[in-house]
Amino acid sequence: MPTVEIKAQDVQKLRQMTGAGLMDCKKALVEAAGNFDKAVQYLREQGIAKSSKRADKVAGEGLIDVWVSDDGKQGILIELNCETDFVARNEDFVKMGKDLINKISSDPKLTDIKQIPLEPLQALSSKTGEKVEFNRFVRYKVAGEGLIGKYLHPGSKLAVLVEVQTSKNAANSNDLKDLVKELALQVAGANPAYVSQKDVPGDIIQREKDIFKKQMEAEKKSPEILEKIATGKLKQYYEANCLLDQPYVRDAAGKTKIQDLINTVAKKENVEINVVRFDRYRVGGA
Repeated sequence: MPTVEIKAQDVQKLRQMTGAGLMDCKKALVEAAGNFDKAVQYLREQGIAKSSKRADKVAGEGLIDVWVSDDGKQGILIELNCETDFVARNEDFVKMGKDLINKISSDPKLTDIKQIPLEPLQALSSKTGEKVEFNRFVRYKVAGEGLIGKYLHPGSKLAVLVEVQTSKNAANSNDLKDLVKELALQVAGANPAYVSQKDVPGDIIQREKDIFKKQMEAEKKSPEILEKIATGKLKQYYEANCLLDQPYVRDAAGKTKIQDLINTVAKKENVEINVVRFDRYRVGGA
């Protein structure tokens, strides 16, 4: 098998993704023949990687913008890219983001990025001297009763949309409005991959259990005990990756889970509240 060249920037990228040391990252990439996913798994099996969460990809500059209608029933999240932060802060570039949101919000039939006219983007590209691209967008519309919340991080590099469904009309509830804002903040800060445990694919659960078992191989426990311990350790994975299981970011003690936060508002308003979905955009990443 030919030797794979391990570049310094690849080692650094893996270090940023996992928090592991440089030499450990280099060894992992060698063992994985340069495959990042396998390298991350190798580090986790060795108990070296500090995180199992998805790392944001490093890419170009730009901005993220988000909009929610006054009644909280519709929402739009976009990413607009350029080459430098200087242009990303340019007044015309920022205005282009607002124009794109206005165009999407005013045309319900606009569902694909390919439907966006290129001429305004090309004109802005010529004016700034940089490549300007409309990278992605998502549109939310509440079906039935519910509400949409948003969060935009200062600097317009990160934003979130969250949709909740309610068993009856509670859109005018200040507590519910505050809740969806807090949920969006939670998604921005804690970066969950799923809403709840039931959303985690079976193959992902099995992969996590296999990793836990690999970490405990030296303890020489029976397969039955290993399975029991691995199943118990899944709680850690859920708390890191499932929104409803995550500790509330505003609770320094970490005792309040997001599901607890939802239950408190649901009880106060006498309404059932379910998180339908969320999207988290970060410039150049997930």
